Amino acid sequence: MEKKYISCADTAKLVRANLKSTFTGVKFSVKSDSYSGGASIRIRWTDGPFLKEVEKVAKQYEGATFDGMIDLKEYKDSLVYFDGEDTPTVVKFGADFVFCDRDLSPAYVELLSKEAQKLLDQHTETAGQTFSLDERMLNGNALPTEYGVIDNPYAYGWNIVRFLSHYIPAGQEVSA
Repeated sequence: MEKKYISCADTAKLVRANLKSTFTGVKFSVKSDSYSGGASIRIRWTDGPFLKEVEKVAKQYEGATFDGMIDLKEYKDSLVYFDGEDTPTVVKFGADFVFCDRDLSPAYVELLSKEAQKLLDQHTETAGQTFSLDERMLNGNALPTEYGVIDNPYAYGWNIVRFLSHYIPAGQEVSA
């Protein structure tokens, strides 16, 4: 079976098309970069779908894996069914890695900050503290929440907002 090589730029076009059809109405920035050690694609968007949802679509286009325990990058092939073909084609995607970055709009950060304040008020240890994006929130203690336990002893306000952004969709009303 013959292997088809798809350049990093063309891989980025495939990623962009798949994201556009999967997440209609969301504007993604998809940029490819080739360098001496390989190539990568960086995806950015504001609010919209959760990071894991976008990664599930985008990471299919990675042409390599990396094992940090042994400092080893290995290249991989993928089987792809192209339109009109009955058999899959072996493909080598030109981007070694795909990186996804979700930005948060000020309105979404405000919504998440309100939820963070609600979580603080529910616990005797943190009740009465006023939530702030740039202040240290906890004194080395875990904060159990309905979304999971925030157990980073150095959690700052921004870290709590980032934590909540994985659970609360943008545009959702926060109950008081």
